[in-house]
Amino acid sequence: MKSRRAYILCVIVFAFVGKSSAAPPRVNNDRYQLELIASDPQIVTPTGMAFDRKGRLLVIESNTHHRPKEYDGPPSDRIRMLSDSDGDGRPDRWSTYAEGFRHAMNILASDDDGLYVVERGRVILLHDTDGDGVADKQEVILRVETENDYPHNGLSGIARWGSDHLILGLGENHGLPYRLIPADGKEIAGTGGQDGFYKITNDGEQLERIARGVWNPFAICATPDGRIFAADNDPDSSPPCRLLHVVESGDYGYLYQYGRAGTHPLQAWNGELPGTLPFVCGVGEAPTAIVLHAGHLWVTSWGDHRIERYELVPRGASYGAKRDVIVQGNEDFRPTGMAVAPDGSLYFGDWVLRDYPVHGHGRIWRLALPAEEAKALFPPPTQEYLTTWGDSEYAYSAADSSDPFGHASAAWHIARENSGSPSDTKPGRRLCKLQAERFRGVGDPTAMLRTALADKSPEIRLYAVRWIADDRITALREDVARLLDGTQPDARYYLALLAAIDWLDREPKMRGSEIADVLLVRELENESRSDQTHALALTLLKPDNKFLTFDRLRQYLKSEHAQLRLEAVRTLAQQSDPGRSKLLAEVATDESQSEQVRAEAIAGLAPFFDQYPPATALRGYLESDNATLRREAERACRLAVGGIANEIKPTATDSAAWTKLMAKPGDAESGRRLYFSSVGPRCSNCHTFAGRGGKVGPDLTRIAQSATRDKIIASILQPSQEVAPDYQPWSLVTSDGKSYMALRLPKAGDDGKENYIDSNGTIFTLPSSEIEERHAADKSIMPDNLQSTLTIDDLRDLITFLTNP
Repeated sequence: MKSRRAYILCVIVFAFVGKSSAAPPRVNNDRYQLELIASDPQIVTPTGMAFDRKGRLLVIESNTHHRPKEYDGPPSDRIRMLSDSDGDGRPDRWSTYAEGFRHAMNILASDDDGLYVVERGRVILLHDTDGDGVADKQEVILRVETENDYPHNGLSGIARWGSDHLILGLGENHGLPYRLIPADGKEIAGTGGQDGFYKITNDGEQLERIARGVWNPFAICATPDGRIFAADNDPDSSPPCRLLHVVESGDYGYLYQYGRAGTHPLQAWNGELPGTLPFVCGVGEAPTAIVLHAGHLWVTSWGDHRIERYELVPRGASYGAKRDVIVQGNEDFRPTGMAVAPDGSLYFGDWVLRDYPVHGHGRIWRLALPAEEAKALFPPPTQEYLTTWGDSEYAYSAADSSDPFGHASAAWHIARENSGSPSDTKPGRRLCKLQAERFRGVGDPTAMLRTALADKSPEIRLYAVRWIADDRITALREDVARLLDGTQPDARYYLALLAAIDWLDREPKMRGSEIADVLLVRELENESRSDQTHALALTLLKPDNKFLTFDRLRQYLKSEHAQLRLEAVRTLAQQSDPGRSKLLAEVATDESQSEQVRAEAIAGLAPFFDQYPPATALRGYLESDNATLRREAERACRLAVGGIANEIKPTATDSAAWTKLMAKPGDAESGRRLYFSSVGPRCSNCHTFAGRGGKVGPDLTRIAQSATRDKIIASILQPSQEVAPDYQPWSLVTSDGKSYMALRLPKAGDDGKENYIDSNGTIFTLPSSEIEERHAADKSIMPDNLQSTLTIDDLRDLITFLTNP
């Protein structure tokens, strides 16, 4: 069994330390040893922690976070200190270094033996001037003035940046107005959830916002060379939580004013909108600490009960990452703050229970690494990163690339040097000029934005639309509305227009996760809209929306507009009501419909291949003279029963052979029907394409722009060869002995239940208390051996569809 020695050590130490009865977590690496250092009452509900220059461990003990009336702990948050009393190199004595804090989040040791304490509304610098182990001097270097008093989502993360500056994270503050007032009095104000990252000198001067677009940047770290990484703590309905590479002028896409769900068309979570930046990778639910150590980034996940380790993988001027789960616990392991000890071990706190209110429980753990591993250096910046951020001429050329961090660097250089022209011939540079102006701050951007709305580039128009909505510039409402009369280049653009007009027309209020569907139904009800626009709205509206009755779809199927009829039958095929089979059969046999519409109806009948009367319509085409309809019927019947033609195929790992086989193009329309079919590979259960499909896996609409044909072939045939951290499945064993392999689905909050989806696309829920074992699976949730269930022609069709520009 893995880590058995470490597990036994945990149990032995656990028997003698503290009173908490929660089970110890499991270590997934035999080279590491986990030890319980302390438990309540020595320490309760710990949050941030740090080692000072004397090697003492300092830990925030929260006593004010959602404090219940019956709670009998200390009246304020305290900084508890674990020190070595006898000089044997082992910390053994607890004391209180400082107290009197409220909603304390994080701490950071300063270079002059001080300690920064971050409350949700203040940053305080403490000093122990007489060396007695108790702070006796404090200075407020930054404070927040706001009506909001929620325990977190205010100030939270802190990191040292170079020798003279700090980086601070400010959450969305529930969208309420705030004033950040530093020691020098030169304040910054904001509202509407204008959160972000700020730099400030060590003594609280020269406050400056460097990036925006986050929800709750609970934890921040910075490399000695100045790279900044952060963990964004909440995703709500826009999973997963994010590991961010923070750069100056960066916009990470989230703005609270549009709703907590994060699904509003004017919000971006992974760089979906022009000018926004993607995350490095997804991390576990509720990350509460991030540290640099042993050549990796380490993250604590409060919601997924684990300690994660990330290896950075260069990706343009930024990074992707590979994840290892190093420590995994059950529902009563809730890791919080984390710090690197002088001996190279990692210490981390444990909230123990999922209860948000303070509850009197807590633990501190120590993870010992092999000495040679603990000394490993963090990878230096790549040459592309150094050139992009250090060479302004190179940065300007990067503005024309597909690298969003190239755009960000160009915008930063333009803002800093006040260069660039809005009339540049290259759209990438015009976009960067707009980004730079917004980052720098413009007194009245109305004229500039009106010009941008008329730009030939839809990316620039879309950037302007988002700026207008974000800042609620109602004077440009009609200019935005006129864009609906033109061609809609894609779903993203169209939805952003609808959302911006809706936002400018109404009193500001929170929006739920269904805002897009509300806007789309309104569009379909608007008779002044063109059939083309109605077809686009129908593509994007969830198929089971109650607005889309069979009678309404029948009307669309009678339209003279070919695309509207096609989207109507596609919607019908994706609905879950079994009564759809009757209408699908009607369409399949309606010779007045186009071949493409009838083929879509036949594909939609596949789940009903053994039911009368839809089976009659389906099987009636097995002998059809129309090759397209006959082939679709043959495939629908074959996939429905799990049959496969007797073909000799290479093994999945024979990439060269498959490249040769797939060189012959297939039928893209046939591949689209296979992609969205409810039998066979069922790609659309998890993946969106052009507005349709699930959102469990990555959106594949633009996969041809980011992956080569060979890469796409490999991802279909060998899905477990490379699994991104965002989509890593879990192997689970419950208390009744049942085993599962599934992908965790996020859900706002933590109610003791966990949602998963398996490789068949089935969603199920498990109580956290019944999950006895959980391991990060080394296989993708995407099923293996697709080549054994599909014909070579099927695969050619599918790949041609995905790679079609």
